[in-house]
Amino acid sequence: MKKIMLMSAMMVAALTASAQYDAGTWSLNIRYGSIGATMLNTPDLDLDGALGPSSPIAMPDGTIEASATGGYAIGLELERQLTQKFSISAGLDWLQAGTGWEDHKWKEGNIKYKLKDASIKTYYLAVPVTANFYVWKGLALHAGVQAAYLTGAHREGKVTFDDDGDYTISMSTGNRSELNKFDLSIPVGISYEWRTHLFVDARYNIGLTNVNKDKLYDNKDLKNAYLQLSVGYKILLNR
Repeated sequence: MKKIMLMSAMMVAALTASAQYDAGTWSLNIRYGSIGATMLNTPDLDLDGALGPSSPIAMPDGTIEASATGGYAIGLELERQLTQKFSISAGLDWLQAGTGWEDHKWKEGNIKYKLKDASIKTYYLAVPVTANFYVWKGLALHAGVQAAYLTGAHREGKVTFDDDGDYTISMSTGNRSELNKFDLSIPVGISYEWRTHLFVDARYNIGLTNVNKDKLYDNKDLKNAYLQLSVGYKILLNR
């Protein structure tokens, strides 16, 4: 019985132990995650123009407050271990960020309306370069710089209403021309890797450059800001 318990404990330890690599190790990190994004200094949304000038629904007067919107990121990262405690890495990410506004309800006559998922979705091809400090076994802190190129952008939103049934009208219009194509930010984060080479990663990107091209909201200085939570797998290229 004692031998069985000892073997079980050793197996659990092998699965839960963290990874640690020697200097000179190269690895390829594959990751996928979700993003909670906003643009710093995003103004309240004018309801009357929320779905654009071609909207078939007359919107009420007033504004709604800005909030975060959901996104995603998928990427590859090449990492070079300089010492057991320090490495550098460079990656290539495809990500969706942007900003959003709170849902809003109103009523006209007997019809109840709801504006949902009003947002600006932005799509970037990003190159993060980070320094990684392994402070305890597989636990690492990250900081660096990220350059990104805007590949697409859309205003989005939908109105649902009840008029002898549920109906939804969705709007999506491109607005890439209203935004600057280049974005520079500082990613900072923390990660943990197990000996199985699986890892979890949390990063916050702090935008440095103005996203607005003076067409989106007058002369508002808008900057990307998003939290990225990822899971991934590390492939060792040499040992």
